[in-house]
Amino acid sequence: MEFEKRKAATLASLVSTESDKSPKGFLDAPIVPLLNALNQNPSYFTTSSCSGRISILSQPISEAPNPKKKARGGTWLFVSHDPADPDSVLSLLFPSEPTPSPFVSELVFRFEPLIIALECRDLSAAHSLVSLAISCGFRESGITNAKKRVIIAIRCSIRMEVPLGDTRTVMVTPEYVRYLVRVANDKMEANRKRTQRFFQVLQSTDSLIADSGDRLLPTNEACSHLEPEDESQLGNGNAETSEEGIACFFHFSQRFS
Repeated sequence: MEFEKRKAATLASLVSTESDKSPKGFLDAPIVPLLNALNQNPSYFTTSSCSGRISILSQPISEAPNPKKKARGGTWLFVSHDPADPDSVLSLLFPSEPTPSPFVSELVFRFEPLIIALECRDLSAAHSLVSLAISCGFRESGITNAKKRVIIAIRCSIRMEVPLGDTRTVMVTPEYVRYLVRVANDKMEANRKRTQRFFQVLQSTDSLIADSGDRLLPTNEACSHLEPEDESQLGNGNAETSEEGIACFFHFSQRFS
């Protein structure tokens, strides 16, 4: 009964007119159909999600006692959940009239792929969905037990994180920034295709997931009719980016740090 209560409260928050606790304040439109499909299943409900994004993070640097120590907090200088326009990125990094600031912030260019966190009714349901996600290319998906709740994360490793310098001096050239945007846009497209693949297979096997009982989904068969992606062309990026840093949408008390 506790699972049903938590799910009901979470789904009620989705239709609320109030903003959620993420900086953006609402769901990412590209994955709303996928989230709806997951939430319609009696064994799951989503707790956080991000469709994937390209961003430049401005991270304050503490001046004392250690000048290299990062301060708490951070803001997005740029963020897009769609392919980025290189000219828009360049105008932010190389403005025609720089604005002096007394604070120094580190600038980091990032691409972060889809991540969805869900609570599952039980371990059997968790294994079924994780198996399906892994078979569709989300190979970093896994299960976490948190205070008697079964939480899973659906995610993959096609992320990237590149330091650009700081607000005093950008250490890269405009040509290199254009290259980074092109690579990130390629990753965004790969992320979109992988997400669509997962959604399509989820729809075709939904009844199997809902009624799986103690059975696990056949990992090698779920996506056997689909062409695998060539991850050698994507790269692994920085696989240490935390789930908290990736997730855009929070139903509970989690916040972007």
